[in-house]
Amino acid sequence: MFESGIVVAVLIAVGQFAKMYIDNKYIPLVTLALGIVAGILYVPSDTIQTGILNGIIVGLSANGLFDATKILHQKTQ
Repeated sequence: MFESGIVVAVLIAVGQFAKMYIDNKYIPLVTLALGIVAGILYVPSDTIQTGILNGIIVGLSANGLFDATKILHQKTQ
């Protein structure tokens, strides 16, 4: 249904939005949980197991991109 890259971008945006309401240390758990849900519902897959695996990959990718941009932002200051 949606490409994985679009889902990663949406998860990063949701993680940034969630920072206003929850502590920063819980953001990776939020993006991972939402990634699993998105993997089951939105990322094209044949079975539920494949959807869960795709969701874990998408959630961890969103966390990695979030951490990489955070590190780059700290180095430029």
